[in-house]
Amino acid sequence: MVDLIRKIDKSLSSKKARIIGDFTSLLIFFVIIIIPILYIFTYVIQEWNDVSFWIFNNPVSGSTRFVDMGTALLRSLMISAITVIIDILIGLPMAIILVKYDFKGKRILDTLVDLPMAVPTAALGFSILLFWGSSSGIAWIFGLDRGLISPGVIMIILTHVVFTYPYITRNIKVILMNQDETLEKAAQSLGARKFTVFRTITAPLIKEGLIAGAILAFTRSLGETGATLIVYGVAETAPIQIVTLKSQALFGPAAFLAMILVIIAIILLILIKTITRKIGLPVYRVFVRTEKFLSKKVFRWLRDGFTIFFFGFLILIPALYSIDYLFLNLSGPNGAINQVFFQSDNKWASLWISLMNSLSIAAVATLINIVLGLAMAIIVVRRKWGKFNAILDTLIDLPLAIPSSALGFSIFLFWGTIGPFRSIGGLLTPGYLLIIIVHIVFTFPYMTRVLIASLEGIVSGYEEASRTLGAYSFTTFRKVTIPLLRNALLAGSIMVFTRSLGETGATFVVMGLVRTIPVTIVDWVESIDLPSAAFASFILIVLSFVLILILRHITTREKILKIKT
Repeated sequence: MVDLIRKIDKSLSSKKARIIGDFTSLLIFFVIIIIPILYIFTYVIQEWNDVSFWIFNNPVSGSTRFVDMGTALLRSLMISAITVIIDILIGLPMAIILVKYDFKGKRILDTLVDLPMAVPTAALGFSILLFWGSSSGIAWIFGLDRGLISPGVIMIILTHVVFTYPYITRNIKVILMNQDETLEKAAQSLGARKFTVFRTITAPLIKEGLIAGAILAFTRSLGETGATLIVYGVAETAPIQIVTLKSQALFGPAAFLAMILVIIAIILLILIKTITRKIGLPVYRVFVRTEKFLSKKVFRWLRDGFTIFFFGFLILIPALYSIDYLFLNLSGPNGAINQVFFQSDNKWASLWISLMNSLSIAAVATLINIVLGLAMAIIVVRRKWGKFNAILDTLIDLPLAIPSSALGFSIFLFWGTIGPFRSIGGLLTPGYLLIIIVHIVFTFPYMTRVLIASLEGIVSGYEEASRTLGAYSFTTFRKVTIPLLRNALLAGSIMVFTRSLGETGATFVVMGLVRTIPVTIVDWVESIDLPSAAFASFILIVLSFVLILILRHITTREKILKIKT
């Protein structure tokens, strides 16, 4: 057995095996990840007559649909811009609090900031709808028998602020943690006021993190579908309109709108990669009296107080309000227990099937992304292919920037009956397998980015020592590299699994008759079975939150080990 393993290791360590492995990995990457996303451009060109007929030259509606698309797109851009501004106003001071101050409960607050990432968007949208838009939420304080805010643009903004907030806060926090404080201390020792130091030194140093976080939050808001489906009312956004057009079998118009969103996403991705470092932020003129006044402790206390208040009031409480609603509506004739377990429509069976679908889809997507992500990480980090590596490094992030409904629709077109395989009736129809493919695509960057960062941080001496002692390169990979990547593989797996578990928008486009638990939540909200939706949301929140806690434990432990070594 030992001899057999040694022969296999020797065979897989050859140059030929490496070339075949790299070629296969790249082929799978482009066929599964990149080409289906970009196929939307080919489809629009091929079907331009159909696109033009339904959007620009319809004999009944004329160009009304084009106007509606423009309105939805502008609404999406406006919502995303306002969301990012609010995120910065409350996220930047929160990052400063988490990095610059030491106080009891800091770790708890740090965990709570991540909490919106643990709440799947469908559950998040439902919770926010209950908090702002129902009589059982905040409306009771004002004595209203209906919600304080009706579904529409304002509620969409409030929803998007919640799930994009961590992107801003985390990006700035990482930059602040890695920042050398020498310059700030030197400026203060020379008499500069704290506000002046922040504006002229700290702000320029965190500029890249702030801009990158803002662009990521903007793209995340622009493409969000799951939570928006629950709170949009009649204010359609571009991703919602894609879902609507696809459900009406208007594939040409849906493809055209999806293509526009893909173009915007690619432009924003390029901005992240290239332009952020060229933007000048500071204004070096010092306004002595004004900045002396703003540097007083009372303003810092007010800033920190308002930051904590708005975090709790706009982010934390609305994100978790469905839990409070569930316990208030757990029993009784219209309670969650009766609706889910004892009514004739057998909701428990539907919930169980959708939960098993979600868990199995997330598990398969995770396993496949472990293999594909590891192969691509090795290519990006270890292969010296010049500019091609930089291109691959950018393409890896493409699924992150693409709105989920646009991504799902493009993949639906590529693999389905109206794509390049139409002559044989398409390779896949909407359903379980197509959901898995979509989930592999949009979760791929979460695994690959973690592995790239970990591979770059591995001390090469361990692997070199193994090879020096006569081990084949594949033996070294199996016995040295993989164990060193263990925590990264586990962390990436949890991120992929959690993201897949909560996805709604892309799933809606390709699900057919199959239901996942986020889709079930949307279905029950639409049928006004709110206690049942709260019950399903609670299950999803608990699962995701446990996984996030495990992830935080892994990453904290990894940081401690790095410090010790």
